[in-house]
Amino acid sequence: MIIHTQKYRRLELFIKTKPGKTGTIQVISGGVYKTIRTTKYRQWIRMAVNQGTAYELYTADCDISYAYLSGLDQIMEKGVCFLQDGSTYEKQDLGEWYDTPMRTQYHFMPFKGWMNDPNGFCFYRNYYHLFYQFHPFSEEWDNMYWGHAVTKDMVHWTHLPVCIEPQTELLEDPSLVGGAFSGHAFVDQDEKMRLFFTRHISRREEPSEMMEYQVVKESRDGLEFEREEPLIQEQEKGLLKDIRDPKVFVENGIYKMLLGTGTEEYPAIALYTSRNLHHWTYDGTAFEELEADHAFPLECPDLFRTGGKWILTVGYCGHRDEAGRKNGVYYYIGEWYQDRFHPEKRGLYDFGGDLYAVQSVKTRNGIVSIGWIRDTLKEHVKSQNGGCGSMSIPRITYIRDGKLYRNPLPAIYGQIGETLYEGKDSRVKLETIKGNTYHVKLQMKEAADFRMTLFKWKDRKLYLEQQNGQTRFRTVGMGSKNILYPAETQMVTKVEVFVDRNVCEVFLNDGEDSGTKKFYQQSDMGMFEIHVHGDGAVESLKVEMMNGIWQTEKAGGGRAHDTDSVI
Repeated sequence: MIIHTQKYRRLELFIKTKPGKTGTIQVISGGVYKTIRTTKYRQWIRMAVNQGTAYELYTADCDISYAYLSGLDQIMEKGVCFLQDGSTYEKQDLGEWYDTPMRTQYHFMPFKGWMNDPNGFCFYRNYYHLFYQFHPFSEEWDNMYWGHAVTKDMVHWTHLPVCIEPQTELLEDPSLVGGAFSGHAFVDQDEKMRLFFTRHISRREEPSEMMEYQVVKESRDGLEFEREEPLIQEQEKGLLKDIRDPKVFVENGIYKMLLGTGTEEYPAIALYTSRNLHHWTYDGTAFEELEADHAFPLECPDLFRTGGKWILTVGYCGHRDEAGRKNGVYYYIGEWYQDRFHPEKRGLYDFGGDLYAVQSVKTRNGIVSIGWIRDTLKEHVKSQNGGCGSMSIPRITYIRDGKLYRNPLPAIYGQIGETLYEGKDSRVKLETIKGNTYHVKLQMKEAADFRMTLFKWKDRKLYLEQQNGQTRFRTVGMGSKNILYPAETQMVTKVEVFVDRNVCEVFLNDGEDSGTKKFYQQSDMGMFEIHVHGDGAVESLKVEMMNGIWQTEKAGGGRAHDTDSVI
């Protein structure tokens, strides 16, 4: 591999060493040789390099799985420079890299590797920061790192260096698995960013024999993080060993930490309190789901206030609902007082079954939430240097008429391009949508039965339909074996759909309900078909192209956007 450093001052390599071997990386520049040896089966190597210099890299008994240049003065704006197959990919070059059937075009996803839960979603020093669970060595879940990206508008993203790696013992022993699990960011009054998260370690062959503990890392610039500090390491009596994903906030001068867990009888949220963010005391359970028919751990708790009420969102780990959906995300509307959450109403956050680990951030225009779009049915198609997992469109989240509404962030509409159809026909068929990235908006005069075909690949199909007042996803030929995915909202008259290569997100009745579904096909050619029952039932229907977020004017991309605008 030959590298030209340009204005970058650091080279970061993720090395995979062959079993039982000592990996060797030789770095040559201007007649100067440097040899790096590693016996770890996975290692993240960071080394200083000279700007404007060419380097040659040679490996023996190891492979470079993931590589980039960092250490740039304008890193928040320019991002890292990825190195792949002899080519360099700076921010302005990513449009071509992302333009494959297996990668989303306007949903954020990593350059390559595996992505899951969003973490540390916060506003800090004029940028929105998104950290995320990341495995750089393959498209499968494994030892967890934290990836990092920033944005000004929550639509267009800048890739930053990886910031957290798994524990050393996991990198040295292939029989162990775990790493940096999920957590939140807390920005204190001194403008220090603190990342609170869970460390997990278990044996691959005995996953139930595991340990989880809570830690914190601090930063004063949002890029470099200080030495890790352990916080909560002891197992509390009466709680499950599954205790993870801290959410930290402050109330009346006391810091509170929520952790997803369960008791011997019910799913639960544990509460810890602190006066200094370093020493934490267990204060019982802040919430228990007393209507659950068995104990299972809750995950990824988030708590925020909007519309005069408190909202708690949680993931139901290992739970399967009546429709067959596994690991759903639920929201609770209620009150928070006396260090306990008192629920008044519960709802399913997303009826599609493929959204998880929702996190929120407070903005000038309200609460914005984002979640991980996952491969629930394990149908992901691997590709060379591919990626698995993406984030949802950020959603404005608010309460109306006692319900939790989720609407697409308005900035996403800046990606709308050419109009493919506009009219009032009850039957429309668009068979060849180049790029398979489009937006649909349907308004009916009153609730009517309809069926939209959103994906069709060989003998597999994904429908969004309404029958007898029930709106739902229906799959054909997929791993869900014709499972229906019903929405909680009935008698829908407004439908909005975003299709993006292998993802679709649906919003019903101006955000009264939302659904997310994956669909894999090995083509970037999309299609759309709709049949609405009843003459004159359609008030308006519009289908439009969506432009990718990585395209630039240089690459013939979409509309210009104001990258300096903060939500």
